[in-house]
Amino acid sequence: MAIILENLSLPEKGPVEIKVNVSFEIKVTAEEARRKVNRWLIDQVSLQMGGLKPALVLLGERAVWRVPVEFTAPSVGRAGMVGEVEVEVDTGEVRATPEIKQGIEQRATEIASSLPPFKPKKLPPEYLAKNMPSVPKTAAEEEPVAASKE
Repeated sequence: MAIILENLSLPEKGPVEIKVNVSFEIKVTAEEARRKVNRWLIDQVSLQMGGLKPALVLLGERAVWRVPVEFTAPSVGRAGMVGEVEVEVDTGEVRATPEIKQGIEQRATEIASSLPPFKPKKLPPEYLAKNMPSVPKTAAEEEPVAASKE
């Protein structure tokens, strides 16, 4: 487990001594925090996102689980990191503001726009259901009609 100390001023070079004396009780495990973030992502953002392994972050006298959020796409799998969501270690409260949600959505949109277009794979005939009536093609599946030259 990683522990991150936020808002700590350090010199660029030279000796550093850090003494940490913070007391808190972990009532929500890292895995529970990750699951809470996943539920929030599914309910509020997108099924194509998921939380990764959280880090314990000390914010002054408070401690939170910081859960990295990853965007996935069907054609490429893991597409990139889009943000982080914090969960209180003592209450389990997901600290996701509208600004955090908007930032995650914006970064996911940027990543998605850089991905190649999705192309569904065609199944070999032996894997298709037999004795089923065919379904009409959708407009997207139709061959493009050449423009007439009149």
